Amino acid sequence: MTFNTIYRAMPLRFLTDTLELRPIELADLADLVQLANNKKLTDVLARMPHPYTSEDGLYFINDIANGTDERVWVICKRKGPMVGVVGIARGEDGQGELGYWLGEEFWGKGIGSQAIGALMDEFDIAVPELELYARCLKANHASKALLEKVGFDVTGEDNSCGQHEGSPVWSLTRFARDDLSDQEAAE
Repeated sequence: MTFNTIYRAMPLRFLTDTLELRPIELADLADLVQLANNKKLTDVLARMPHPYTSEDGLYFINDIANGTDERVWVICKRKGPMVGVVGIARGEDGQGELGYWLGEEFWGKGIGSQAIGALMDEFDIAVPELELYARCLKANHASKALLEKVGFDVTGEDNSCGQHEGSPVWSLTRFARDDLSDQEAAE
């Protein structure tokens, strides 16, 4: 089973104590552009352009987030505005790869770990037999710590991450929950 299984199995919308994760909509365009047009994000993300324009936002909403190679959720405070994005994309090997970002004003407030933790809970219910991958720049210590907090393990290093060709990158894997359950039962 691969990304197609993930795409079909994951819910469209879910809630945490303080957040809602839902599909991105055209009504999110202004918030998307305002949050994403930040050089600090571009410096740590694999594929976000800077400056980030309305045209970039429309392309993301219409072609990427609502296409068939990614499942994307907007991270919102309950009944509030968008604060970031989390998604699972079809990786090079056909497996799922986690990606996410938050607007700078929401960094360090526990929103990322709450949103990604909730996504991982849903992932475990929907497709416990699948692994999930992620990458982050080695210089992005906060992202690595967040990924480890939600169950990813460093499994390798690379020198390529989208627009950061030649920058050292951590490769991380969140192993299938079925595999972990089998290991725990054997012990």
